Amino acid sequence: MPIVVEPVPCLRDNYAYLVHAPGSDEAWLVDPSEPDPPQRALSDRGLRLVGILATHHHFDHVGGIPALLAAHPGTWVAGHTHDRGRIPGLTIAVDAPADLFVSTPLVVAGRTVLAAHIPGHTLGAIAWLLPGEDDAPGDAFTGDTLFAAGCGRLFEGTPAQMYASLARICALPADTRLWFGHEYTAANLRFAATVEPDNADVAARREALPACTTPTTVALERATNPFVRARDADELGERRAAKDAFK
Repeated sequence: MPIVVEPVPCLRDNYAYLVHAPGSDEAWLVDPSEPDPPQRALSDRGLRLVGILATHHHFDHVGGIPALLAAHPGTWVAGHTHDRGRIPGLTIAVDAPADLFVSTPLVVAGRTVLAAHIPGHTLGAIAWLLPGEDDAPGDAFTGDTLFAAGCGRLFEGTPAQMYASLARICALPADTRLWFGHEYTAANLRFAATVEPDNADVAARREALPACTTPTTVALERATNPFVRARDADELGERRAAKDAFK
């Protein structure tokens, strides 16, 4: 069954995602930071909300959940087990491991959801993967762990955790679509160009950057993301510290 993933701009630069399948009125949301834009997207398409996938507990990813649950009773909310008590309305806590994607009890648009623990930005960060079918690429939701050409700040985790988490995500097939949490891509690529000034892939990506840059792909991140391309956790930590001060 084909699926549709639609970015829903929220707040200043956040993305929530609306997931549904053609011919069905069921829909799922990923990281609704506020209720109104996702609710408009549901209403405009005549869809009913079934479930919410949260990638981590930060308010700018879960702030819309309480109002959406009030409007859609019976909707389930899933997150990593570490985020019990930190994600509002959490009904399904998934104890996914950090070393591989594993099947979960969740089904979205006819597909069994896979998940991996991806700490670094937060300790309860989780990636959700909808596997591809019939040679179509899969879709992974990475929250604030992996951005296009970047990674999240290390608010709770360590460089070693972030390094391992990015490696796990980028071990997925090269054509896997990666749907991330914020539209930071232009700034991330400016930083990437200072890290690898001779990287022709970074230069080409900057030249052809669209207004909405989600999704990216595993192949594109392997070629242009300075954190994915770090040699080890120490180098990633150095690059993250430099990015924190980058203007």
